Amino acid sequence: MEFDETHQAMEAVIRDFCNREIEPRIPELEAGSFSPFKLMRQMSDALDMEGLITSGAIADPAVPAIIAKELARVSPGYALSVISNFGCGATILTRGSGALIERCGMPVLSLKRVGCWALTEPESGSDAFALKTTARIDGDEVVLNGSKAFSSNAPEAEVLLIYARLTGGDPRDKRRIYPVVVERGTAGLTTGPPLKKFGMHASPTGDIFLDDVRVPRENLLGDPDRPARAAAEQTLSGERVVIVAMCLGVIERSLDEALQHATQRIQFGKPIAAFQLTQQKLGRMYVALENVRNSMFELIRAQKDGDLTERKVSAAKWYATEEAASAALDAMQIMGGAGYLREHAPERLFRDIKLWTVGGGTNEIQQLTIAKDLLRQHGFEIDLAGGYRVDGREG
Repeated sequence: MEFDETHQAMEAVIRDFCNREIEPRIPELEAGSFSPFKLMRQMSDALDMEGLITSGAIADPAVPAIIAKELARVSPGYALSVISNFGCGATILTRGSGALIERCGMPVLSLKRVGCWALTEPESGSDAFALKTTARIDGDEVVLNGSKAFSSNAPEAEVLLIYARLTGGDPRDKRRIYPVVVERGTAGLTTGPPLKKFGMHASPTGDIFLDDVRVPRENLLGDPDRPARAAAEQTLSGERVVIVAMCLGVIERSLDEALQHATQRIQFGKPIAAFQLTQQKLGRMYVALENVRNSMFELIRAQKDGDLTERKVSAAKWYATEEAASAALDAMQIMGGAGYLREHAPERLFRDIKLWTVGGGTNEIQQLTIAKDLLRQHGFEIDLAGGYRVDGREG
């Protein structure tokens, strides 16, 4: 499958921006001496992000996929910061009040303000909705207490979307999870310094602390009388679709770099592309490229048609992240000592893309999710903690 002419034109414009504006800044982005958020504002103007939003183009799932793919070819870390903005801004745009959309949703989604989408906590990772951060309604205000961990963009975010458990019900009920908009400068909100990480150096990640943070009641997105977990799960699924697109970008770039090196590097009197072990790696990378591309297009179609299932997303995310990491490693191996140097893309691509075998739902959890859904079709209900029911009876 291929993108249509409109999408291909957009793809070309974004790739040109990446080559001109992002690629030369890679050393500074990796070192933390140049802010990715300055680049985001340049990107907003260059791609007319506000126009994409007002025209409705950004609602086309192919558009964020194209943006994620092209950014990841150059820097998955920078792509992560952009994706975090999209997740925060899109949630406000679809669920916030008019005033909140104008002040926070539009500027964040268009990359004019820095956004952060915060779900993970120090004690909730794979058990994503076992949240201890609370939101308490107090008259015309909502009071937040708790903390968030590993939040992309948190150290510099101007608009933070905090997922919290609404008080007043059963504390074990994981359905009463709501996003709450908190702006930088609100009393009681603090963020930690950027964390030191294996990869994704171009995307500042940090912790968030909330001590009796008070925000207007309208900042709680959703009806307190209705469970809101499904909306959060939908956002997570959307994030995983974009992750697959990022993986495609990494595989594309890894294959490009490997092919260029293999045809130019001379060993034993001939280009290393003449050796079968090199050819084997190139062939494997191409198969991964085709499979991940097809998975991305299938997810885009499913989003458009409204039949995006958790099983389908989990399968694509698991496969794509494993193959992207393998492709970057294969490129490094083909390039030998050069592949181990930071001046070449595969070393950076591997460090960055490795996050997605853990973040956005670990690949082990993706496998369990797939199996759970398959077993449900045979009357075998199971939860991720190990409990099960057969034909409605407890096991």
